[in-house]
Amino acid sequence: MLIPWSLGWVQTIDPLVARTFFWWFGHPLVYFWLLPAYVLWYYVVPQVAGGRLFSDRLSRMVFVMFLLLSTPVGFHHQFSDPGITAGWKLAHTVATYAVVYPSLVTAFTVVASLEIAGRRKGATGLFNWIGRLPWGDPFFAAVGLSMLAFVFGGFGGMINAAYAMNTMVHNTAFIQGHFHLTLGTTVALTFMGATYYLLPRLLSRELRFPGLARMQPYLWFGGMTLFSASYHIAGILGMPRRVFSGSLAGEQGAQWHTLTLIAAIGGVVLSLSALAYVVVVVATWMSGRRIEPPAIEFAVPLRPETEATVWDRLGLWTAVAAVLILIAYAYPLMQLISHPRYGSPGFQPF
Repeated sequence: MLIPWSLGWVQTIDPLVARTFFWWFGHPLVYFWLLPAYVLWYYVVPQVAGGRLFSDRLSRMVFVMFLLLSTPVGFHHQFSDPGITAGWKLAHTVATYAVVYPSLVTAFTVVASLEIAGRRKGATGLFNWIGRLPWGDPFFAAVGLSMLAFVFGGFGGMINAAYAMNTMVHNTAFIQGHFHLTLGTTVALTFMGATYYLLPRLLSRELRFPGLARMQPYLWFGGMTLFSASYHIAGILGMPRRVFSGSLAGEQGAQWHTLTLIAAIGGVVLSLSALAYVVVVVATWMSGRRIEPPAIEFAVPLRPETEATVWDRLGLWTAVAAVLILIAYAYPLMQLISHPRYGSPGFQPF
């Protein structure tokens, strides 16, 4: 809808219908990126840490619940849009909070798997198993820090999904702070760590500049903490999204300006981290010493499943997911299309 309109091939477009189509796809897109990271969290990270997967059945349940609930949630991005009734916004809000549940189960399962690893290495105290984990391994450090960021990103997501609180942060800098935690750290940093894990195994080359590789995830996490935290705070103080500068007159503008400077410092640290990542990857690819490739090993569950469960019936759950999507979007879209539609004129982008 948007490309023909922007090029002037069609005269008008209904912005609300276009936004609805966008968020129908846009929120599941987050899970298209997140679920490969979850695969690593469940089935590679515990093995690298020296532990076991706490529960194979819980992991199957989590992935099925994401299949069911990741799509019919788009209206929580459209709380401020007219033309969508409050009832449908409420239904998508409930589905959004339902999809929080598998994230909480993931937090429990993965942390339990890592605790098993620490205790297998001799930890006996309440929390000292954390120090027994391989934080010097760039893959593990990247994933561990990305999971920590996801905790805070998840709390921010629940704020975005609540109608009253969303109204306070809608179109403020809080939003960019949020998605830089969930996507810019949780997903991106996990994938960076995955690169460190896979390159020696796929290329049969030793990782170059291992010290730089060990430092890079911590630089990314530190830079993103400055960047994201400052924008979260600025958003709560009312700073709008998509503005060039927060340096406005008055006390409030001064607060925004200071926070944007902190975010800029975080951006510099992130740039240095990104440069370190590219240097390690390119150097490994081009000149890493040839080695026998390490094996790709997956975590072994504490109690392996001996028989199929209801969570293995993927055909059934795919059909249920399709029905949920139909319920969530068919009638609202019919309503939107049946409304009087005046349209928005297109424009030539170049």
